[in-house]
Amino acid sequence: MTSHNNFFALFDLPVVFDIDKDALKKSLLALQKIHHPDQAQSAPTQIASLINHAYDSLYHDDKRAAHLLELAGVQCDLNASINDWDFLDEMMEFRMALDGLDSQDELTELLRAINNQKSGYNIAFNNSYQAKDWQNAEVNAQKIQFLEKLAIDVQHKLTNSLSTNGDDDDLYV
Repeated sequence: MTSHNNFFALFDLPVVFDIDKDALKKSLLALQKIHHPDQAQSAPTQIASLINHAYDSLYHDDKRAAHLLELAGVQCDLNASINDWDFLDEMMEFRMALDGLDSQDELTELLRAINNQKSGYNIAFNNSYQAKDWQNAEVNAQKIQFLEKLAIDVQHKLTNSLSTNGDDDDLYV
């Protein structure tokens, strides 16, 4: 398998779920410096694009989980339906809370709760992956993706609430 297929090899990282994101960032900067389109001679745009795609895949928990499953030979569809009704009920509660919240403090607390939930599924994925329990690993990867998307929605609403807040005194300190 070439480093083009194994993003961990491209960044010289161990093939594990819990990666060192600081080491990932350092490797990204080193690779970008070497393969910058202004300095590289052959196929600079494709290499730069691959590096950025690989970084994005390893940086985000859901994409990293999917990549690990792919490397293990597991055909994973993160967009498949989730059949865990308790999980779906919890996600519906999070979504309804998001729709009903406007204050920065409440949104920040909701984001914290979502990230805590995601951390639990990260651990569950890692345990399933280590045990080669591919079915549970895939289900946990799906849940991580669901929570990742929900966290992004909360962050967008938080950013919008900050930008529409008329109180910009903090900007001029």
